[in-house]
Amino acid sequence: MLLNTRYLRPFLIFTLIFTIFTGTVQAQSRDTLLPKQLDSVFIRSHFRAKDKSSFQSARINIRDYENPQVTASVGINLTKNRNYYTQTAMLSNATGVTPSWAGVAPYFTIRGFRTRSNFRNGLNAYLQYSDENSNIQQLDVIKGPNGTLFGGTNMAFGGLINVLTAIPLDSAFTNFSLAAGNNGLHRASIEVNTPLDSVHKALFRMFGTYTSRSSFQDQGLNKSLFLAPSFSYQLTPDLKIRMEAEFLNRNTTNSPLFTPANPKTAVGPDNVQHSRGLELDYRKSYTDNSLLWKTSSLNLYGKISYAISPNWQSETNFASTYSTSNGDYQTNLLVNNNAAVARKVLRYEAEDMRNNQVQQNFIGNFKVGNWDNKLLVGLDYHRYSYAANYRSAGYVDTVSIADPTAAANLFNADLVRNIVLSKQPSNSVAPQDAYSAYISDVIKPNNALTIMLSARYDRLINFGTRDVLTPITTGDYKQSSITPKIGLTYQLIPKTVTFFGNYMSGFQNIAPTSSNGILYNFKPQYGSQWESGIKIAVPNNVLDLTLSYYAINVRNTVTTDPNDATKYLQRGKQYSRGVELDVQTEPLQNLFLHVGTAYNNSKITVGDAAVQGLRPVNAGPKWSATWYASYEMPVDKVSKWNIGFGGNYVGQDLIINSTNAGSFYTNAYTLCNGNIGYTYRQLQCRFTAENLFNTHYYYGGRGFVTAGSLRQCILSIGLHF
Repeated sequence: MLLNTRYLRPFLIFTLIFTIFTGTVQAQSRDTLLPKQLDSVFIRSHFRAKDKSSFQSARINIRDYENPQVTASVGINLTKNRNYYTQTAMLSNATGVTPSWAGVAPYFTIRGFRTRSNFRNGLNAYLQYSDENSNIQQLDVIKGPNGTLFGGTNMAFGGLINVLTAIPLDSAFTNFSLAAGNNGLHRASIEVNTPLDSVHKALFRMFGTYTSRSSFQDQGLNKSLFLAPSFSYQLTPDLKIRMEAEFLNRNTTNSPLFTPANPKTAVGPDNVQHSRGLELDYRKSYTDNSLLWKTSSLNLYGKISYAISPNWQSETNFASTYSTSNGDYQTNLLVNNNAAVARKVLRYEAEDMRNNQVQQNFIGNFKVGNWDNKLLVGLDYHRYSYAANYRSAGYVDTVSIADPTAAANLFNADLVRNIVLSKQPSNSVAPQDAYSAYISDVIKPNNALTIMLSARYDRLINFGTRDVLTPITTGDYKQSSITPKIGLTYQLIPKTVTFFGNYMSGFQNIAPTSSNGILYNFKPQYGSQWESGIKIAVPNNVLDLTLSYYAINVRNTVTTDPNDATKYLQRGKQYSRGVELDVQTEPLQNLFLHVGTAYNNSKITVGDAAVQGLRPVNAGPKWSATWYASYEMPVDKVSKWNIGFGGNYVGQDLIINSTNAGSFYTNAYTLCNGNIGYTYRQLQCRFTAENLFNTHYYYGGRGFVTAGSLRQCILSIGLHF
């Protein structure tokens, strides 16, 4: 264990106290960027421009009009004044991103495929089970299969979510805020930034947050302590070191997850086909606050940036994540024609996840003849290990929705503990290594044309799943993959109107399967995308627009043999096609508008007989949209009001879809939100309301549906000094 959990809380408290007292060491207010600094540049000022994608979306520092793919970025423009305290809330502003699963680590759907917020500063270094956003500078949703530059682990064919953390700045300031709201929300956060020496080579920044909230339902809670210190040091004009850590201690109940009954039944009437037909009590959770999921996580990140010469840079990145969880994980099955809830619980003694990655990049900026080149050459080593030790209590009880019995109130942690004592434990460890090499060259034959040529080689060594109790190892395998990426942009009007197109690919490794004594070794599953579109960036923030059409094709999906259901074939195919439009504009001074809409058409073209020709589950809705408008009203030189209104539309989302089971979907819904705020000098007050009209809705994925949160009102007070 990287950090003994009994020492974690005292260490975090000491770190927070130290940060508060060191926040007054320096009183400088300069905002300078060192000329050799290789990190992304973020400006601490009044933002007017569109939230721009970071250099990490292409792994090379190029402008958006030189990047042949689409990145939806959520930064200060779309989040300021809105009391957003989770990544989920931030991502509601990203075009084409919809919630897909409400477990303790939420999923999202992008271009017809599910994914999580898995990447941090370009590496596989997510903080498991954390939705916290305290130290997030920006979220980049990089669309399409990005295996060429990001690998196959945690990559989805529709795109990936990359978290960019805030870096220490060359100034001294402190931000302190308090927030409270209905559903028992209480939150306190502090941010301290300060130089640590008189020459401003050593910079320190610290985020600390405590959050406690309850559910709108009868049971449900979430308490977390989050600390994120970061440090940077300019050793020489050419050499810089950056180090970060994230600590999370979280106790929460699992979000209620319900598997609806198959719409087609063998006997009796057919079940309901959509979420509005469910007769669940919307405010009843069917759980108990004693069934807790407890997580402690430590996430480390380091970066060494070295300017080898004026034209060549070296970047060495390191990430290490350790997360350990224990507690009760509950899921629910709707039975008796959706008239009752059967409650199932797994009790985990431990669920451990270890993630280590070392990445070396060399970045060059040079000419070949008259052609400008920006070249990236990289090597990557990634090790991931998952260990689980649990016992299944099975289905503990069945509760009638219309007339629950008194015994239903006995459902708690003590009942589960007594049941699992006689159950056989499951204890396994599954490690794997991945070795990769990649290259990407962005070529400019002239000022208007940009060509990107990229390729990656990846070698996975999966050591299989080892049963700790036997011990027997199964499912070990090795796979290699090669993925190319080609893109081009052409500026019809320099830096204003750009046409772009790309061919991108990604891969996912598939473990071997044994059936009837036959061992099936598979090739990786591949997804490739063709995309084209237009980017418009009118000066003075009059208009920023991105319109694109994409077609993603997936092959090598494993299916059963249509002539023998006990055998497997790797012949499955599916496609995902769609259109996305994202517009940000400031047509009048102090008026900011954002609107985005996405359409997706997905189909399994070759697959098992029960699903072939149908839309795959977890593909998300066909239609989704997001919008936001804000206006700032200055009162005088030191005070101003701001007001905003926005919302989201999410279309029907299939949870079950096959010829055997029928189709069940969550109904389309529209959520609106509003905010009003007042700023006076260093003081800021905000009032926000999410789900303004108290809409009842369900969303889901992975076969589950969950009731969406009702109206959440939050009042916050912040002080900057």
